[in-house]
Amino acid sequence: MSNIFLDELSKKIGNKGVIDKEIIHLIESKLQIKSDLVLGTLERGITKYIYKPSNRVLWIALGIEKEHLIYPKLYCSCRDFYKEVVINRNRKFCKHIVAQAASVSLNEFDYVELEDEEFEMRIKELKSEF
Repeated sequence: MSNIFLDELSKKIGNKGVIDKEIIHLIESKLQIKSDLVLGTLERGITKYIYKPSNRVLWIALGIEKEHLIYPKLYCSCRDFYKEVVINRNRKFCKHIVAQAASVSLNEFDYVELEDEEFEMRIKELKSEF
C-alpha cells in the first residue's frame, strides 16, 4: 500500500470523525495490520513536539515499553517497522505510523511546545532507547 492509500484512509477517518468498522476493515485488509494494535497505540498516545523558534517537529508514539520516533508516512523507530517494512518488505507502514495519521485526522494528539535548546537532549534520550 502506498502513501496515497494512507492519505485516503486519513481523509476517511477525518470525515467520519471516528474509527468505525469500515475503517477497521480497511486497516486490517489493506494495510495488513491488526486494528487493535493501532487502537492501542492511539490510546497510549501520540505526541507532536514543536521546538521554537525553529519550528522543528518530532512525532512520538508511546509504545508499551518505550517511545517511538515517527516521520509521518515514512519511518518509525519500532522493531516491527524495521523487520516488516525494511527487511521483509511485507508492508509499507507499522501500527505507529497508521496511528499517527489517524490521530492527526481525528485531531487527537498531545501537543507540546519546547525551546530549541531542548531538541538535542530529546534526540539523545530517544537514541538511548533504540
